[in-house]
Amino acid sequence: MWPSWQTVSYILFTSVIYGSQSPKHINIGSLYGMAFQYADKVLKAGVYTRSIDGQISDPNSVDTYLEAVSKDADLLDFTLYVPIGYGSLEKVKIPNTEETDDPKKMWTVHFNGRLEVW
Repeated sequence: MWPSWQTVSYILFTSVIYGSQSPKHINIGSLYGMAFQYADKVLKAGVYTRSIDGQISDPNSVDTYLEAVSKDADLLDFTLYVPIGYGSLEKVKIPNTEETDDPKKMWTVHFNGRLEVW
């Protein structure tokens, strides 16, 4: 029967983690997007988000960041720990994610050399 539990689980998890099933459409309101915004605004003064008053972000900022990283720009200092199988979209490894089966790390984000943990 369609959809399979595996398909539903994948769509649900990728929607929460990235807001998309494609690396070309990662949403700034997703878990990844929120961690990205925080790292950019707090640690890089809004280089990618072009932060206005610290609250508003350029809606294309994640795309801009991923493009820059693909051209060897430095990674922002955050790591989002996701379940195994969810560190990539369309076989593209998403920067700043690490797959884990450790329940203490899963769904956490580490910033600033692991000095701050959400």
